[in-house]
Amino acid sequence: MPEYAGSDEEAEKDLIAYCEKIDFDPEWVEPEKWAASIRIAQQKQYGFAEARKTILSDQEDLVKAGARDARQAKLDSDAADLLTRITYDRDLKDSLVVTVLEQCAAAYVGGERVNLGLGGAPMDRGAYGDLRDEWSAAGDLADGGVFTDFVSHAPQNKAALGKGQVGDTLAKRKVQGNLLVRIAGVRFNMHIDISN
Repeated sequence: MPEYAGSDEEAEKDLIAYCEKIDFDPEWVEPEKWAASIRIAQQKQYGFAEARKTILSDQEDLVKAGARDARQAKLDSDAADLLTRITYDRDLKDSLVVTVLEQCAAAYVGGERVNLGLGGAPMDRGAYGDLRDEWSAAGDLADGGVFTDFVSHAPQNKAALGKGQVGDTLAKRKVQGNLLVRIAGVRFNMHIDISN
């Protein structure tokens, strides 16, 4: 059976000591979460070990929020101001380039996965060719900013290459094109389904 606290005071004393040990100020913990951790520390089936895990989770949330804010600040200070420029560029403002870059930027700020998929019906090859040209044009506008290394790949039959399975899912890939970009050094890959 786990070690547990016999009172609110004992639980709080232990959790404050734990916060000091991990160099985390308990002031950052919301009062409701702190009260929940105190209760968990007193429960025989959970005890101090589980209550400390809640504190670690709170610390991780704070770090993640701070990291998100820092990534957003980096994006906001883009010297090329690409996201704004493309929304006013007469050739790009109605392009899917805007959607792709906005999705990549949101994934960057959120610290999410870097392999993304553009939803919707498969795109025809001609439209994808136009999108590749627009992608290159966006890359030219990005000069000197946080968006770099704009690359596009011609459509590939992923199934024929033995890459038809999508991770551990039942989904199948067929023909796909890829648009790649780095945001502050992090590479994002937008997969785009192409009709046969």
